[in-house]
Amino acid sequence: MMSPMDMSGRKVLVTGAAGGIGRAACTYLAALGATVIAADRDDAVETTRDDLRTAGGSAECITFNVADKGAVEAAAAKVGEIDGIFANAGISYERPALEHSEADWRTVMSVNLDGVFWTVQAFGRQMIARGRGSVVMTASIAGVKAVRPELHVGYDVSKAGVAHMCKVLAAEWARSGVRVNAVGPGYTDTAMLAEVGRTQPAVMRQWMDDTPVGRLIKPEEIASAVALLLSNAASGITGHLLMVDGGYSIA
Repeated sequence: MMSPMDMSGRKVLVTGAAGGIGRAACTYLAALGATVIAADRDDAVETTRDDLRTAGGSAECITFNVADKGAVEAAAAKVGEIDGIFANAGISYERPALEHSEADWRTVMSVNLDGVFWTVQAFGRQMIARGRGSVVMTASIAGVKAVRPELHVGYDVSKAGVAHMCKVLAAEWARSGVRVNAVGPGYTDTAMLAEVGRTQPAVMRQWMDDTPVGRLIKPEEIASAVALLLSNAASGITGHLLMVDGGYSIA
C-alpha cells in the first residue's frame, strides 16, 4: 500500500530554495519522490538542484524575483503544470520601529507579502483550472505573537498577513480542489540565527528561555510539516496554520 505521504509523480515548486528552510524542504520532498522545482532570486539555487540530483532526486531550478509580478508570471508560464507550491521566500530587517524607512517597509512587504501572493496566484491558476493541488506558505511565530526583542515590525506584520492570506485563499479555493495551508516556524537553526548567537548571545538566550522546548527548531522539522500539508495525508486540512515552534506561540 502506498503511503499517503508519497509524492511520486508530483511536481512541487519551492521558493527561497537556496538555503535554510527552503533547501531543507526541497531535500525532504525529493526524498518522498517529488520532482522539485527549486526557485530563488539568483543562481545560488543551482547548488540545491545539483545536490538533490546527486542524492538521486528529481530536480530542476529557476531564478526569479517573487516581488516582481511579471517575472513570477513568466516563471509560471515556463514551469507549466505543478501539483504543489511551497511559497517560502522571505526577508527581514532588524531595526526599531522608529528607524524603519519607507524603503525598508516596502521591500519587506514586496517580498514577504506581495511575493507570496504573486507566487500563489500565478502558479495556482493552473491548479484551479485542473481542479487539484496544494499550497503551503511560510508564516512565522512573529505573525501571531509579539516576539522579544521586537526589532522587525515590518517582517512581523508581513507574516501576519501571510497567515490570514492562507485562510482567505483556503476558503475561496476549497471547492476548486486546491488546499491552502501555512507553517509557522519558530526560531530555526539557520545561518542567520547562528550569526545572532555569535554576535548577540543575550538575545539567543532570551529566545531559548521563551521557547518551552529550550532549543532551536531544525529546518528538517519544518520541512516535514510542509511535506505533510502538501501530501494526501493532509487531504482534509485546509486553511490551517501549523506552528512548528517548540511551543513558543502558546507559552
